[in-house]
Amino acid sequence: MTIEIQSGPNGTEGGEPFPEVQAEMTKIAKAARMMPIVMRVVPGRLKLKLIRKMMGFDNVDIAGSRVTTSHVTIPTSDGSVPARVYTPEGDDLPIMVYFHGGGWIGGSVDVVENICRAIADKANHIVINVDYRLAPEHKFPAGLEDAYAAVEYAATQGRELGGDPSRLVVAGDSAGANFATVCCLLAHERGGPSISHQVLIYPGVDVSGAHLEEHGPQEGTDAPDFGDFMTLMYVDDPASLRDPRCSPWMIEDLSFMPPATVMTAEYCFIRDQGEAYGAKLEAAGVPTRTIRYNGLNHAFLDKIGVWPQAGACVDDIAEALAP
Repeated sequence: MTIEIQSGPNGTEGGEPFPEVQAEMTKIAKAARMMPIVMRVVPGRLKLKLIRKMMGFDNVDIAGSRVTTSHVTIPTSDGSVPARVYTPEGDDLPIMVYFHGGGWIGGSVDVVENICRAIADKANHIVINVDYRLAPEHKFPAGLEDAYAAVEYAATQGRELGGDPSRLVVAGDSAGANFATVCCLLAHERGGPSISHQVLIYPGVDVSGAHLEEHGPQEGTDAPDFGDFMTLMYVDDPASLRDPRCSPWMIEDLSFMPPATVMTAEYCFIRDQGEAYGAKLEAAGVPTRTIRYNGLNHAFLDKIGVWPQAGACVDDIAEALAP
């Protein structure tokens, strides 16, 4: 598999973060040194509150007035979830269902509001931003089932939203990318909607530990060690972490998957598993484009309108989804 490299400070060679990324990673590294103590002494609920507070960054709406926002309620098997719909000008537009990141226990529709609006604008897609339920209040598979209900909603109600359900895309970042690709699995297993493309942004595709990072965390990616805490908050039974609905890396045959765009970052702590998943998709015969953004770290897209590289990533998403 060929990984397309987007240039960083050292071009396609890599090995140097952008200055703003280095500044952020330095702050994260300082926090990481204190985190073992915090994780030992802080009660579980306060840990959760702390982690949630750390997620997300201030960003800017770059879409402008061309994109309108509306609110919908999506029915689920045991209730409903809210969602925001971003609609650019035009008729019969493709529809994207977007799932925010946050390790299944955090993040929000607010964090990705401007990301979704930017994609709606630049890719000319209706984008549905899903406020799925979070663990530990709602353990696996509650949030995933909310995500899949949103895909079904887009397929059945897309015309009413002004879209074309036959051009249905799933997308997400980090844990949201996990939901996006697992929704493709559920659609395949349940005879559900036809999905035309999946956009997986620094995807977390293995929480089982089965996939070993070939290179380990990249130099400079030191981060607070929330991994075990997050995953055990997500599931009731640790054995579930090997369920392909938790860890799509465990799916044996990926040949049914729709075409994929996989996006990773040079200084992302889960870079290797994302790129390995892209290689696995391609090996299964799935048309796959894997892009690595040199000089950047995990969650860089959250800086939309602040870091130019985030806008460039949205441009790449638009290009991938162009007719």
